[in-house]
Amino acid sequence: MQYKWITLVFGAICLTAVATVVPAQRLYYMAAILLTLPFVSYALGWYMLRGLSFTRELPSSSWEGEEIDIVYKVINASSISRYFLTVQEHLPEWMESMEEESPLFNVAANEETQLVRRYRCIRRGLYQVKVFSVTALDPLGVFAFTKTIPCNSNMLVYPNPAMVSTLPIEGGERFGLQERILASMRGSSIEPDGVRPYVPGDPLRRIHWRQTARTGRLSVVEFEEMQAARLVITLDALAGTNIGKGFDTTLEFSVKLAAGAVQSAIDIGASVRLLTAGLEEKGDILDTGFGRGPEHFHYLLGALASVEATGKFSASSIINQRSSTVYQDITLLIITSRIDEELPTLIQWLSAAGSRAIILFTDPAAFSRAFQKQDSEDLLMKLMAMRADCFRVSRLSNNDMVLENLWHDATAASTY
Repeated sequence: MQYKWITLVFGAICLTAVATVVPAQRLYYMAAILLTLPFVSYALGWYMLRGLSFTRELPSSSWEGEEIDIVYKVINASSISRYFLTVQEHLPEWMESMEEESPLFNVAANEETQLVRRYRCIRRGLYQVKVFSVTALDPLGVFAFTKTIPCNSNMLVYPNPAMVSTLPIEGGERFGLQERILASMRGSSIEPDGVRPYVPGDPLRRIHWRQTARTGRLSVVEFEEMQAARLVITLDALAGTNIGKGFDTTLEFSVKLAAGAVQSAIDIGASVRLLTAGLEEKGDILDTGFGRGPEHFHYLLGALASVEATGKFSASSIINQRSSTVYQDITLLIITSRIDEELPTLIQWLSAAGSRAIILFTDPAAFSRAFQKQDSEDLLMKLMAMRADCFRVSRLSNNDMVLENLWHDATAASTY
């Protein structure tokens, strides 16, 4: 822009000098016109944004790593076309534009123009996209006029589930998820245990038609396996426990593990409940309650998308506060990056209630050189005595996830 000004002024001086040496009156007029051009161009650039209306459409949800399209609509209600416009999005921290530069576009008179820009969602989260800007350039490209458009929108970016097939997830001591799959395949050999309201995701072949016809509401036959298949996921989001940088941290891996456990359980019809902290809008503890089906799946992933390591309570403290509704006939999956001395007592209560515990340690040493592998031998021996399944989650250089069975020195890898 500075060079354009220098060129215009230098050109006017040259024309004036030539007109002085060579008697040519018209050169003075040319120099005056050359100096007037920036002011005319300024007026045209200023007018380009007048009389235009702008809207923006973006998806309400997306997935981590997914590319999305944001659509901008510009309506020109005047009889004069507008030129040299561009859109700038005020992006949240974890969104990036797929274009190096914002393209210029024009809007014809009395027309509507639609502009599509592509972005990538790098990390899970609840993004608030409040405003965007439209800039008009003057014909000479010397001046830029920007108008900020308020357009408050929220977009939920779901975490990518890390599918870990080696986790022994099941319902309780008597009826596990694997037993439920076999029983559902046998069909008539399952013993019914009552009728309950239909929940999205229930198989249609289990609808109780007589009850449905009598009440006018869908009802399904409840089976013992369906009652037993319950999974409680406790994600430790205690403040200060997130180790690593950016989106390569213990919390991010823990969230992916939790999302994978949710998907695995929902896919086989289990009832899933999430207990965690670190969601400001939900208070310090989030308890989703039990649910199953696609709607509950997206609700749980939405909660996981918003979790940050800002909670006031550890995983064991959260479970203690919900002890009256947690322990009986469940599988409790605890995902944490810290050694919690209260875990053996919790596992003892679980075993007494006929439930099972699975503990995933997300190893901080895999995310920061400042951490050494935690010395957890004494604690793990106590947990083993309580019949808990314990795994250490590590990360390889290619971002593969490794689950180390701490009791049998066995390893298994899962890429996501």
